[in-house]
Amino acid sequence: MHTTTVFWIAAILYSGVCIALGVVSWGVKRHSTAGRRIADYWIGSRELPGWMLGVSLSAGWLMLGWIGYGISMVYQMGLSGVWMLFLPWFILMPIIIWMVPYVRRLPNISLPEALEKRFGPSSRTLVAFCSIFVFVSWTGAETYMLGQLAAPFLKISPVMAMVVFMFPVLVYIGLGGFRADVTTDVLQFSMMALFVAILAVVGYAAAHALTGGHVLSTLAHTATPNYGAGSIFRLFACGISLPIILLFAFMPGWMIEQDLLLRIQGAKTLKEAHRMAWTALVLVWVFVLAFPLWTAFNALVLFPPGVASSAAAIGKDATGIISAIILKYFPVWAQVLMLVGILATQMSTLANFANVTALPLMYDFIQPRLMKKASKESALRWSRPIQVLACLLALVYAINSTSLMDVYVLSSGVLTASIAIPAFAVYWKKANRLGVLLAVILGFVGNVGFYVLEYHVWNHVYKPTWMASTYLGYIIVGMVGSLLGLVLGSLLGKRSSAAELGVIAPKPLEGVEVFDIVHDSPGTTV
Repeated sequence: MHTTTVFWIAAILYSGVCIALGVVSWGVKRHSTAGRRIADYWIGSRELPGWMLGVSLSAGWLMLGWIGYGISMVYQMGLSGVWMLFLPWFILMPIIIWMVPYVRRLPNISLPEALEKRFGPSSRTLVAFCSIFVFVSWTGAETYMLGQLAAPFLKISPVMAMVVFMFPVLVYIGLGGFRADVTTDVLQFSMMALFVAILAVVGYAAAHALTGGHVLSTLAHTATPNYGAGSIFRLFACGISLPIILLFAFMPGWMIEQDLLLRIQGAKTLKEAHRMAWTALVLVWVFVLAFPLWTAFNALVLFPPGVASSAAAIGKDATGIISAIILKYFPVWAQVLMLVGILATQMSTLANFANVTALPLMYDFIQPRLMKKASKESALRWSRPIQVLACLLALVYAINSTSLMDVYVLSSGVLTASIAIPAFAVYWKKANRLGVLLAVILGFVGNVGFYVLEYHVWNHVYKPTWMASTYLGYIIVGMVGSLLGLVLGSLLGKRSSAAELGVIAPKPLEGVEVFDIVHDSPGTTV
């Protein structure tokens, strides 16, 4: 049997299993009330165990777009490349454990909804728009990465690969929503964990054989593309300003990602939510950070920088390292296993991001603005095609995408300035509606506007030099604008009412009944 045929059979079988799990998830609450089914569609009815949600979060964050980007940064920058992804992520995980009870004090499914109850409907609309911007970008980037990685195995174009594997995601996430996302994540993570572990082991074995067992000494004499000789193990080869900016730019946004908040809120109890966070910490540290980081250093040995054949194998931006190792160092049977691992990783991430793209689009924008008088049954019926629309938007974005770096760094800046800072303001008693609206607007305009100037007008030649050298000046501008807007608006605007301040419960809330959508009018049982 031809090798390509074997790859296709494996891909079709795996996709079929995921669709079957989506059908099962769809049937769980099929005979409940409309309100209960909406709660299940978006948050799993708060019935899911902590370990399962922890695995699901880890699966969603083990995304080959992000991982491939992080590996490429270490390849180009040496150890200092960990500041671009790995080290901020490492620090983030204990913070999640600390923030669990604070999240569960909010009686809201979505972050924009929490902002509406505290600061009014305009804040919900603006933050929903920014959320859609961020997660369409991320879903598109992961779709793009799936196409790039799967296409060489199946002998089709990357665009065709994107279309082919978006289909099963559309089916199972459209049927089962959040429950299907989490259920398939458990299956997918087992394959994903095996995938990254085998990739790291095989990569090291190949590097060990190539260097006669002297991997570390070979690395020590390897010049990184960005900083040259002697920089491979220097944590601050990139300087001090870049790590500081990255920590402040990435961390706040990651803390309030909607996929994370859904899993904290979706746990049965506070204890289960903490179990979710601890499970995710262990799995992320091992499989999302440690194994990919080691793979990045092995790649510097296997594909030496500055060699034409290396650039041809891994691409000019080094984002093709994962598929290059698989195709060069794995036998055919193992390549089949790794293809399934790639599909598991990317389909899990796509489902995750499609869910958190559709949530603000449907639940926070269309439903409160365009379907105010619609029944909950009608809202539930429209949620599924909106999921499909979110995936199609991401697919269009992916087909026209050319750079992963721009996607992740620009959108992460918007996530922090226009979503995270207003989200943290929910807990600040002096924050008010005007302050939050200014924070969202100035944060978005500062990020996107200065990005255009920095990258397409000034070409990184401007003052101050320390800021220009980081290539992240727009993040600083966006964050400063957001903070100024929040503080000045809160000083000048009308103070929040007692009712608005009271939306935050004094202690974590339990049960699915705390969410407004669960309550049905008489006669809505179906």
